[in-house]
Amino acid sequence: MIYQVYNNCGDYMNNYENIIKLYFKSMKSFEKIESTPRNFGTGDFLYSSEIHTLVAIGKHQGCNLTELAMDLNITKGGAGKFIKKLLNKDLIHKTQLPNNKKEVIFYMTDKGRIAYDTHELFEQDRFGKIFETLDSMEEKKVKDLEDFLKKLNEILDAGE
Repeated sequence: MIYQVYNNCGDYMNNYENIIKLYFKSMKSFEKIESTPRNFGTGDFLYSSEIHTLVAIGKHQGCNLTELAMDLNITKGGAGKFIKKLLNKDLIHKTQLPNNKKEVIFYMTDKGRIAYDTHELFEQDRFGKIFETLDSMEEKKVKDLEDFLKKLNEILDAGE
């Protein structure tokens, strides 16, 4: 009887191990995408953190550093580092509010708009098939997958 339970657990463990292996394989693919700088039509090679900062500014023109950091879920120091890189590449510009000289806000330049638009096309091309796959799944399966990934992240975050 104990042997039978072990076999059943072993069968489940093989499935579980396969799920974890597949998860980590997909994470490695995402890491490769994230760590490779790309030219988004401006001649500048941008890392993922830079283009995502630009996208956040593009979606929230006139945001300040605090808002940007919150939107990106990073520290203000981290956001400031990316801001400097984007300013140096002339992808964004900063200005002060007329009624508050301490408040600095950010906007995309025309060059930044090119990178933003090209990034949107890149994401559609790169991730479109993932969205199509999710669209073809039953709603309950998508919800179960989302719940599993949320729980997985909670467990992994608790181990930090």
